[in-house]
Amino acid sequence: MTLLLELTIKISLVVALGLLAASVLHRGSAALRHWMLAASIAAALATPVLMQLAPAWTLPIPAQVAPVDQPGQQSSTGRTSRIGITTSVEASSARTNSPSVRFDPSTILIAMWLVGVIVNLTGLLIGLWRLRRIGAQATIVHEGPWVETARALSAHLGVRTPVSLLQSNRPALLVTWGFFAPKVMLPIDAPSWDADRIRVVLAHEFAHVQRHDWIIQIGSELLRIACWFNPLVWLAASRLRLESERACDDAVVNLGVNGHDYALHLLELARQFGRARDVYPAVAILPRPSSLERRVTAMLNPRLSRRPLSVTTRFGTVAALLAIALPIALFAQNRFSTVTGSVSDPSGGLLPGVTVVAIDTTRDARHEVKTNSAGQFEIIGLPDGPLVLEARLPGFQTFQQKLTLDGQDVNRNITLRVGTLQETISVTRGGTPRSFEGQRFSPKPAQCDASVAGRSGQTPSPLRIGGQIRQPTKTRHVSPVYPDGSAPGVVILEAVIGPDGLVNEAKVLRSPAPALAQSAETAVRQWEFTPTLLNCVPVPVIMTVTVDFN
Repeated sequence: MTLLLELTIKISLVVALGLLAASVLHRGSAALRHWMLAASIAAALATPVLMQLAPAWTLPIPAQVAPVDQPGQQSSTGRTSRIGITTSVEASSARTNSPSVRFDPSTILIAMWLVGVIVNLTGLLIGLWRLRRIGAQATIVHEGPWVETARALSAHLGVRTPVSLLQSNRPALLVTWGFFAPKVMLPIDAPSWDADRIRVVLAHEFAHVQRHDWIIQIGSELLRIACWFNPLVWLAASRLRLESERACDDAVVNLGVNGHDYALHLLELARQFGRARDVYPAVAILPRPSSLERRVTAMLNPRLSRRPLSVTTRFGTVAALLAIALPIALFAQNRFSTVTGSVSDPSGGLLPGVTVVAIDTTRDARHEVKTNSAGQFEIIGLPDGPLVLEARLPGFQTFQQKLTLDGQDVNRNITLRVGTLQETISVTRGGTPRSFEGQRFSPKPAQCDASVAGRSGQTPSPLRIGGQIRQPTKTRHVSPVYPDGSAPGVVILEAVIGPDGLVNEAKVLRSPAPALAQSAETAVRQWEFTPTLLNCVPVPVIMTVTVDFN
């Protein structure tokens, strides 16, 4: 739906530019106005292709800058929690959190557009099929005044493509169509027309062939079919047809036909054919009722410019129009996306109050929201481009994920991992350690919150709220021993406290000497803690230990 709206805006701007140019050039020739309209319609038809192949320009969009809380809070035990997120499972661009089905008006609008395209395209295809069938049933004219006049006009107008003259059995059919093999369909009484009318009619139709008006008209019909809901496109297609007929009228007058005589022929043809004419996707001298008066008035006005287009004028006008129209086609409209999702802990419990931030790296802005009571968030009005999605909650780890928005809504379900503990101790050579080896502590017994337990499994609510963390408390401490002969240094280890509170894994991340690393690792592996509880369930937790030997 966003792409369709963007195309509509760009095509409307390009077509409006062509209509404006045609209005400004009202004192110029009809051929010049027709050429400007044809160029704008060609640029409008090429807009979807240019948007895919050519680089686009974008306007910078100012975004609201929201204050961001500093991550991490110092606990009473001196440990600092690192807060972050990790992404899990969901990566669809549709919103799948809500169990209810939401009405999407864009689906209805796209369906209506497709129905309109199919109806209008069917009408064009039926018209082309009728032309083909009538042409197959018509009689080819090989000789006579029509053929002789056609040869003379082809040489005079420079029409190099052979044009077939066909005579139908219908009294009110006079049209021209075809690009590679043009055909002029004559009515059943065409052999009885006098030489002047034959010359006027064929001069007009051969001017259409020489100017390639039929293929230009088909292009405008295709644009009208694709944008059937756009009044500007309908207006441009109607104006293009009118300027095409007036340009061919000027070509006939330029052959030496008196404007007054030409107007009389046109009026007699309109009176003879009357309302019996069928509508076909073709060009013809026969005027539409809405344009008859303007065409006759133009023929009788000797002050109007009837100058045909030169090659230089053609390229100059096209270059001037495309210099303005192409940037419009290539300019990327600022599209906006919405990022939604939910945040939960590793047990599946939803987390209210999580700070979720969309960091716009291109515009250096932040869009910040908090999850609601159901752990869900929604960030609206995000422009296209790269961003970093971040979520933070005290007691949980922090994780940043890169996203690239392209105008489509994005859904992300996030799982926060339990935060990492930090422990720092100092060991002095020849001194007394702050914590004696093998010292035990007697912490208060860890009692699970009854309300948390009820939310975890006993409440009938369909939402299970999580995020209840009880940090571990050290119950046994073993201090590292300063190795004899070792230089001072800092050892950093990463240990895993299991659900039973025991350190079941430890590895050295950085150490200046093997002896220092071995002393620190040996001591840390003997530490004991109360279990870390997440929603009353013991879980493992990572602890970073810094041992300063000084």
